[in-house]
Amino acid sequence: MDPNLIGTIIAIILTIMVYTYLIGENVIFRIAEHILVGVSVGWAILQIYYNLLVPGWNNINAGISSGQLGETLAFLIPAILGIIMLTRPFRASKSLTNLIMALVIGTVAALSLAGALSGTLLPQIGASMLPLNGGDVFGRVILLIGTLVSLWYFQFTLFKTKRGDAEVTSGSALAGLNERVRVFGRWSIMLAFGAIFASVFLTYFAALLDRLLFLINLKF
Repeated sequence: MDPNLIGTIIAIILTIMVYTYLIGENVIFRIAEHILVGVSVGWAILQIYYNLLVPGWNNINAGISSGQLGETLAFLIPAILGIIMLTRPFRASKSLTNLIMALVIGTVAALSLAGALSGTLLPQIGASMLPLNGGDVFGRVILLIGTLVSLWYFQFTLFKTKRGDAEVTSGSALAGLNERVRVFGRWSIMLAFGAIFASVFLTYFAALLDRLLFLINLKF
């Protein structure tokens, strides 16, 4: 039998199994869910083995054979740390594995911070500094105002007012203006969250349409 035909039949069965969730959670849907998790874990293990462990071991052997100590240590030290992490269930190794986990978390945090700066903060700053004498002026003005009021929403210390029956502190006019700007900032943040949620919903909706079109356009 044609392997493509077998793959198509399996895809049809799994798609229908997932759609049974529309009538409520059931055993068929759970089986499909477990298959998805199992296949995902198996795929991840294969990727780790062939793209991480095997190349790392080959690089260690190549570094030892060529006498390049720096290249050997670059792969050997992470391998040793990974092996030590396998001993984490034992109480005696908790202090050492905690240090390794702290190193991993610190490294990931640093990479995340760098990614946030280069991928989010700096592009946002650049987008808010575009000239207003050309292009989509209205969109640029809205972007600039939304950025400023969203940042202002997280201001908590410059203007303080005493709520309730207490008397309002000096500079109440500025404090009232601060509260109104923060309201606009809150709405700006909510609009951004709504746009993100809508984009996520459209992604899932596109996946649903893709599966439906797959079932409709079947050709054996």
